[in-house]
Amino acid sequence: MQLGDVDLRLDGFLPGLSVPPETAVPLNIGFTLLTISIFTLTWTARSWTILRLALAPVAIYFFLFHGFWPYETIGAEIDVSLAVVGLYGVMRVLETTFVGLMDEKPPHWIVEGREVPLPTSLLGRLAYSIDLATSLRGNSWFSGTHWDWAPKALVNSPACSMSRTEFLRSSIISLIPQILAVDVLDSINKSRTWDRSTPYPITSLPWYEQLVFSTSVCAGTALSITLPFTLISSTFVLLGSHPESWPPMFDAPFTSTSLADFWTRRWHAIFRRVFDRLSKGILFVLPISRSSPPSRVQRAIRAVVIFGLSASLHILLMYRIDMLETEHPRTFLDPSIIKFFLSQPFGLALEVLIVLPTCKAFVPAGWRRTVSRAWTWVFLLWAGRFWSDVWVHRGFWDEKERVVGWSVVRGLLYGQWAV
Repeated sequence: MQLGDVDLRLDGFLPGLSVPPETAVPLNIGFTLLTISIFTLTWTARSWTILRLALAPVAIYFFLFHGFWPYETIGAEIDVSLAVVGLYGVMRVLETTFVGLMDEKPPHWIVEGREVPLPTSLLGRLAYSIDLATSLRGNSWFSGTHWDWAPKALVNSPACSMSRTEFLRSSIISLIPQILAVDVLDSINKSRTWDRSTPYPITSLPWYEQLVFSTSVCAGTALSITLPFTLISSTFVLLGSHPESWPPMFDAPFTSTSLADFWTRRWHAIFRRVFDRLSKGILFVLPISRSSPPSRVQRAIRAVVIFGLSASLHILLMYRIDMLETEHPRTFLDPSIIKFFLSQPFGLALEVLIVLPTCKAFVPAGWRRTVSRAWTWVFLLWAGRFWSDVWVHRGFWDEKERVVGWSVVRGLLYGQWAV
């Protein structure tokens, strides 16, 4: 829809609307096979386990087909969104089938604070399967219900006590500052033409510019999740979904008082369960991982494995952009990706062994939260420069990348309303 030169189409705010329609076929096949695999969890016979394992390679194939087939897309953001969905599907298949062999029991619903038995009816099993297959963070489509692996912050979310009217009002009010923030960041990001011939477009800048653009990448990443989530959750609640099914994606990440607080509680939990379960599968083969309770060394090894999995995921996400690239040659094992993700376990160890004990010993009690918060953001912004290099080098800040449908900031400053 056009208003003069201004494009009012929603795909400026929801790039997913520009995903090629043919990608839906392999995605639906992969999701159906994943749902069937989950459906078999409600039976304990060995034959169902064999069926799950047999379906896994086929489901993985279709999820990879969705994520990495060379579809014709309009930009890097669409390429990455396809790869995210495809790789998430692959991880869900792996943790449901192969890692699931380690489980003492399958996931259970918690209804009004109590664990309920697995369903035995056909419709109950189908509801269980679809609900678990579509749950990214442990929330459920059903009122008063969540999964037994849901984090406490999600279970105790303010959304659980909101009426539909309160939820919709809060969501609509939050949309305006989110849209303006995206516009401001996009205007900053596109205030110059980026040299993508170098793999270090950010870390080659003066330190104060690195700080600005690293902050922009961090805030922009959060907004790229919260803005579409707000629109989608509002739509579903308006259509009758329960507000408690839509807890916020983030828990005030900019108020984090430690790296551990940021990664385990504040940042989004979309990949938390799959990374956690896949790491357990990897560590199962290491004798050092089998004692209970876990030692400090075990926790450190697990942190390295989890961030290694995250680094691998993001390497593959960037490969989705790189695989058809001819103009700007790139390296599959991008050192900037590895630096960002594998610096996090180092930061967590430094925090536990030096930063927090030093803060407790020498900083007055009233200033400890401020100092630990400053440490958290200094480290994240320092490490974030490496990820910013990856982001800009892959073209996410090119002029052709349409992040907003129209720009209030550029319209008021330069008369450039259409972008």
